[in-house]
Amino acid sequence: MPLNNEREYSDLGLSWADRMLVWAVPPLLGAVVGWFLPVIADWATGLAWVPFQGPLELIASIQGPWVVIVTAVVGLLAGTVLSHLAIKESLAVRLSDKEITLRIHEAEQTFRREEVSAAFMDGKQLVLLGNEGEELYREKPEAKRETVAEAFKRHGYSWRDRNPFADDYVRWVADSPELTPSMNALFLAREKAIKNEDREDAADLRRELSKLGITVRDDGKRQYWRQHGQKP
Repeated sequence: MPLNNEREYSDLGLSWADRMLVWAVPPLLGAVVGWFLPVIADWATGLAWVPFQGPLELIASIQGPWVVIVTAVVGLLAGTVLSHLAIKESLAVRLSDKEITLRIHEAEQTFRREEVSAAFMDGKQLVLLGNEGEELYREKPEAKRETVAEAFKRHGYSWRDRNPFADDYVRWVADSPELTPSMNALFLAREKAIKNEDREDAADLRRELSKLGITVRDDGKRQYWRQHGQKP
């Protein structure tokens, strides 16, 4: 985790060496697998239990020295796409004494110091709380828990060793009487998004519930909730 003394900020995310590995390893592995794919396909077509026999037979039937070059290039391109997705889906955090900037999926959010009342790790996710106890942000960082905690403390943020509202959550069940019909409808829609592994939709619905004063916490596919409006 580099600390820039001149500009007084800390970066939490993939290091330069990590990025080089991410950009190099998947394309290299893809090219190697692609180079040997015709041989692998020819071998696998003799094994009835191996799936995708149709595509494998097609690859094995193509002859010529150019085949391995084409499959190697395809493997290289596939690995490059995987590298790009890995970089895109990694969380980059820049901390200073005045603000926190977080970037993931090409989307960037910045919170001023006075907007953040507390920060902590909930499992593998970094959570930022607002002044009314609402969740401002929740995402998995690349850095280790100890590194994240050290950086937040260094810049003077209120770091908590656990969720200060951990005991306030209630498990959501359909048609919870404590919630309004519109809130229950959002929870139901979010339950479907979680089952379909639609993270983007689940995150959008979490934000909609937050606008209504409800903070959501997931435990596997189970949803827990609490009302915000109190300081941590």
